[in-house]
Amino acid sequence: MKLETQPRDDHQVKLIAEFESEALEKYMHQAARKIAKETKIPGFRPGKAPYDVVVRMFGTDNIQKEAIGMMVDDVYPDVLKEADVKPGAPGDLEEIISMDPPKFSFVVPLEPTVDLGDYKSIQMEYTPEPVDQKEVDEFIDHLRKSYATATPVERPVQEGDLVFFNIHAKLTQPAEGEKEEVLKDMPGQAEVKAVADQPASEFPFPGFGWELIGASAGETRTIIHKFDDETPYSMLKGKEVAFEVKINEVKKQEYPTLDDAFAQSVGEFESMEKLTDTVREQLDHNAKDHYDEKFFDDLMDKLAETATIHYPPQILDQEIENVLGNLTRDLARQNMDMDTYLKVRKLEKEKFIEEEIKPAAIRRLERSLVMDQVARDEKIELQEDEINREFNSTFADLQQSNDFEEMRKRVKPADFANAIAMEAVSRLMNRRVFSRLKSIVTGQPEEVEVVSDQTPDAEAPAASAEEAAADEAAA
Repeated sequence: MKLETQPRDDHQVKLIAEFESEALEKYMHQAARKIAKETKIPGFRPGKAPYDVVVRMFGTDNIQKEAIGMMVDDVYPDVLKEADVKPGAPGDLEEIISMDPPKFSFVVPLEPTVDLGDYKSIQMEYTPEPVDQKEVDEFIDHLRKSYATATPVERPVQEGDLVFFNIHAKLTQPAEGEKEEVLKDMPGQAEVKAVADQPASEFPFPGFGWELIGASAGETRTIIHKFDDETPYSMLKGKEVAFEVKINEVKKQEYPTLDDAFAQSVGEFESMEKLTDTVREQLDHNAKDHYDEKFFDDLMDKLAETATIHYPPQILDQEIENVLGNLTRDLARQNMDMDTYLKVRKLEKEKFIEEEIKPAAIRRLERSLVMDQVARDEKIELQEDEINREFNSTFADLQQSNDFEEMRKRVKPADFANAIAMEAVSRLMNRRVFSRLKSIVTGQPEEVEVVSDQTPDAEAPAASAEEAAADEAAA
């Protein structure tokens, strides 16, 4: 074999391989036998027709085409070995340069390469802060309000009331050709909150409930509101709308007393003190999760900036398909398909992929490659017992999620356990890598992960943000 290697700029290599003339003749005879076995030839049993007879019946070109396919399948591994090339994805037969002697050119995607650079010089502070008492009090107050009882009253609306109504809305100054009607006799309800407590998400605009104070059941009140540029309703930005609100019923909300009886009614808490402690612990846990998520997001951005990453286009194409597949499944959960989603957003698929999906795929791919390289450079290894524990934990987590049934549908039964095992190894390795990186960039000792031998039950807490961030980076 004569071999010529030509590197390309897109992290692929072109291999030109030339063979002895006799090599193709051998495959011509093999191809003829294959054709003779698969095709009925009068006067001969399957596979027994002489070579010359097969050539006369099917022609040299057809046999040669079959022979080239067989030869390429056989010689391609030898070409890679001779060239000392480790492919990162399946290669392609680019060109049949000549038949005599047989000379082929292959384009082979190379394995991705990552040089992390001086990543150990990265420094970051890790200073999550515990929640303050105000956050704890607000959470408990929200919990208390969720247990409120509502009693109908025969008086005008006051602060704290729950108001049930029907609403009709139209533009006060519609543009030419613009539809005037915005809402038509839509039922709704509003909680009349103090100005300081009005959420930005209140429908149809923040402070709407406050506008109903003083109205009584049976009354219709007109409210004029001009939407600013911060409204989530893009069609109403800068528009003035007249709302006609017919009050159907007014209810007074009564809240339970914050005592031990209340604590016992909302869960297995013996006292308000125990409930408060549990709320504080959960809020601290959530706050740390959010902090970790931002911390590791920033860390991965710094690592990607420091690293030099090369990969062939085929690997990016596959990642783009993965991102599209994930989005398609997410949309299906909302009873929407991709075509509908694109129509709603008024996007063309090609532009959407190029401007939104591709950048997301590049970010995911490069983070995953960086993660893998850190694991290799830091010589992070997993033990069989911890993998087994993680498998049980992963299986239990999946059973509590929507992904479980989806995975069972997508994966063959024989491959199901293997798919969960791979997910478990990925999750565990990601946590280990992030733990090591956190230690490197903060200068703090690496935290030792404590894993229970027990399989988590349905009441187990959700995966941490650190794990979620790791999963996102290597998804």
